[in-house]
This record gives sequence, structure tokens and C-alpha cells, in this order.
Amino acid sequence: MDIATVEAIATAIGTVVEEIIKVAPAIEQGAVTAEPYIAALVSLVEGNAVTQDQLDAAVAQVTALSAQFQQPLPPDDGSTTT
Repeated sequence: MDIATVEAIATAIGTVVEEIIKVAPAIEQGAVTAEPYIAALVSLVEGNAVTQDQLDAAVAQVTALSAQFQQPLPPDDGSTTT
């Protein structure tokens, strides 16, 4: 591999890492908000009953989170660095 190819690969990797860092807070928040749903699914798989009220509440939360997730990310405030 020549030096130009190595530099191009390094630049591409840097760009990907920068983009991941920008969206990391949203990904982390998504993982945190998914925990109750994962727990409910595990409960169902284990054979524990879920009430209609619990199911309705979960659907309402998923609907609200879905709407929130589809909103554009805020502009970069420059606080994220690599």
C-alpha cells in the first residue's frame, strides 16, 4: 500500500469515529430508554404475565420515544472533541 492509500484510509476512519462520537449521546440515551422494554420482553419470554395496563403504558412510551427519536439532532455546539 502506498502512503496516499494509507492516508486516505486513516482519514476515512477518522471521519467515521468523529460521526460516532457525535451521535454517541443519542445512542446511549436510546439504550437507557430501551431497558424497560427489554425487561418486559424477557418477562414475557420467561412466561410472566403482562397486564393490559402495562402493555398500554409500554406502547404509549414507545410512541412518544419514537417521535422524539425522529427529531433532528441539535446543532453541534463544539463540546465534542476527538
